[in-house]
Amino acid sequence: MSKVTDKLEQFIKDNRNDFDSEFNPERNWSNIESKISNSKRANTNSVWMMAASIVLILSLGWLIYDRAQLTNKINELESLSVNNKPYSEIESYYKHNIEEKTRLVKHISTEKNIEVNTDLKSLNKKYEELKEKVKKQGGHPQLVNAMIQNLQMQIQILEQQLSILQDIQEYSQNDKNKNNEISI
Repeated sequence: MSKVTDKLEQFIKDNRNDFDSEFNPERNWSNIESKISNSKRANTNSVWMMAASIVLILSLGWLIYDRAQLTNKINELESLSVNNKPYSEIESYYKHNIEEKTRLVKHISTEKNIEVNTDLKSLNKKYEELKEKVKKQGGHPQLVNAMIQNLQMQIQILEQQLSILQDIQEYSQNDKNKNNEISI
């Protein structure tokens, strides 16, 4: 073993200048440090990329879940029924009835030159709020009943206005007849 060691020592002595020129501690340490810092930066960047990917995946998952829930609630609202009738049919009936009575009130009031407020904005607004609650919370019977009662209240108001206008019409007709009788 000493022969191998001697040969190695002799080789090192003979090539000492070559080793010294190849090994520059200042230059080699700076290379090593730069490689270490580059690998740390690469690791930091990869950690941030992984974190961003996880956040993106979770956000997309939540968005898909939220849209699925909204679709289910809209489908539930469309399939909602009261006394075995689809709610959309009930709503359509009431809306048609409200539109018809509103037109009739406007026609009579215009004909008699009487200003009548057929504006049911607050009730319509409340109806839309109830509809949104049904979309968010589902078709609870209390919400559905409140929606139907709202529509019925709108119709009652319009019917009261029609009744008052018809009374005015009868009164003016009777008054006209009395004036005609007196003038004859």
